[in-house]
Amino acid sequence: MTDFGRNPGFRNLVDGPVLPESAYPGEFTEGEIVTYYNPEKMTWVERMYIPYVLSGLAITAGRFFSNMAQWAVWFFAWIRGKGAETKRGTVTIYYPEEQRPDFSPVNRGKHILTQRPSGDPQCVACYMCATACPAFCIHIVAGEHPDPQIEKYPVRFDIEIDKCIFCGYCEEACPVDAIRLTTDVHLVDYKRQRMVYDKDFLLTWKPTVVEDEHIYPGDRPRED
Repeated sequence: MTDFGRNPGFRNLVDGPVLPESAYPGEFTEGEIVTYYNPEKMTWVERMYIPYVLSGLAITAGRFFSNMAQWAVWFFAWIRGKGAETKRGTVTIYYPEEQRPDFSPVNRGKHILTQRPSGDPQCVACYMCATACPAFCIHIVAGEHPDPQIEKYPVRFDIEIDKCIFCGYCEEACPVDAIRLTTDVHLVDYKRQRMVYDKDFLLTWKPTVVEDEHIYPGDRPRED
């Protein structure tokens, strides 16, 4: 087992699966999923949280005052009868009761795996999507398919959705149209472990469910 605690690139990771060596120290490469975080190995600056809190407040305050300034400009323009010609400030949307109507029809969102008529995944485990992925968030384990006309199939197909940059390279690289990116933008969850979409989850084409003010992408959360 690799001691990530002694590697500066993996300073905050505890013992876990061994990753291949990278040409650049600290860079993640194609390999096993590492989801462990050890707060005891944080630096004293990270343990204080103050710099990050102040940084977040600065961003929030900057957005707030710039938005208020835009509304002030619009208000004085409205008094002069030119409100229709002036851009308004940002309007708060009460999500999920209200949702933005201006999402692009080609927006890239939740991933799905297409299926054969038998219900098996269309994927032939060629690793083209995992190779094309710049974030190294796709992990495949291939196996021999019982059908002699199909060479391989994915025994395991995982996507670390919290690392995905939604570039669409996996969709373009796939030779059999096995992976697609839908327009579903509801990808939030309450547990980091559930941000790893496995094969069964990717094959379940269920819509996002909103229940008790909780948003569940692809139906309700799976059991741990």
